[in-house]
Amino acid sequence: MDIYRLVTVSFGLVLLCSCAVGHEEYINFKNSRVGKVMPYKEPFAFENAGKLIRADYVKGGQGLTHIRKDENGNLIYHFSDQEILENTRTEKEWVGKCLTYYIVEANTYIIKSWGFDDGGNPLSCRTWP
Repeated sequence: MDIYRLVTVSFGLVLLCSCAVGHEEYINFKNSRVGKVMPYKEPFAFENAGKLIRADYVKGGQGLTHIRKDENGNLIYHFSDQEILENTRTEKEWVGKCLTYYIVEANTYIIKSWGFDDGGNPLSCRTWP
């Protein structure tokens, strides 16, 4: 096997074996929700809230924690999605809570935009295979 093939195969294995798909995929997922109807009308907790969901380094978030209204009459939905613990993660920039919000039109429940909420670490917002 030539060196080019060995490097290509090795790189492919590293990609396939990586645990987290990533932050950019998470952003793409959230962007895909804009313009759609918000299905939730009341706060709720995830079934796995606070429980370890990936070995010993990712805990389930609290869910839709609260809804408030802004000065323009929009509904602001605040979510706690997950928390990456520093137990075994070597990527310290990932560690922290994934806190997000959606801005929703109050009459139609159409999602207008979203963002990362204060108090969280945006890089801890990741998709997982």
